[in-house]
Amino acid sequence: MKFPFFVLSTVIFLAGCQSTAFDLKDDVLFQQTIPVCTTDDECKKIWTAARQWVMKMTPQGLAIDTAERIQTRAADDESFNWETDITVSKVPLGNGQYQIIMETWCSMTINSCDTERRLMRRFNKDMARYVSSGQSQEVLRIFAKGDDINALFSSYAASLTEADLHKHARKYYLPTTVISGDNVRQLDSTDEVIAFLKETRARIGDGKIARIEAHDRQLLASGKTTTIVKLQWKFYDASDDLQYTQKATYNLVKVGKGWKIIFVSFDE
Repeated sequence: MKFPFFVLSTVIFLAGCQSTAFDLKDDVLFQQTIPVCTTDDECKKIWTAARQWVMKMTPQGLAIDTAERIQTRAADDESFNWETDITVSKVPLGNGQYQIIMETWCSMTINSCDTERRLMRRFNKDMARYVSSGQSQEVLRIFAKGDDINALFSSYAASLTEADLHKHARKYYLPTTVISGDNVRQLDSTDEVIAFLKETRARIGDGKIARIEAHDRQLLASGKTTTIVKLQWKFYDASDDLQYTQKATYNLVKVGKGWKIIFVSFDE
């Protein structure tokens, strides 16, 4: 899953001397909202803010304070209730862009680390004000809605070109079941998915439709790796006039860090 203003981290390695590794690479909300600075001025502002944030959150002071790394002094073994080991790293992405990744330590052998998880998410949310307005709005939207499914449907509906059919087809987890009225079919290959998408596109008036949007999305059921979503597709022509609507229900499965379609039912 990819957003235009910030890039998702693929893996975060966390290691501590006094605790086991606390790894949030599977925390979708955290991964989606890692702040990225794109200019020198932006990077300076967020780095200053990150330093102040760390100093405010824990009292033990800094052991490392450089342009690439901020790290607190080790928490006292007897003060775990009010001291927290925190590290913030400036990780280059290329083209002058940097991820600002906050890490903390937690012993998952003795607790669930929920407090640390909330702290890391809070860092991302608090830093959103120091990045570009577009990225900030997207980060706050994700925190407000608490989901990452929008990425699937927004990119799925981005355009209707031939090349995009192949991109859309990769969003299906095969085999996929499609129900439309009394018609039930199973799509077993990417080619079959593409054929299905072409049929759908032709049925709604291929030449007239310039864009489609997903509206009125409802989560009917949700879990870590599966979810059920109901929504309404709206199809617009080049003059931005609504031409067609279609209600659909999707069963989604989490594969890696993104959602894929495993079942879809269209209301007639």
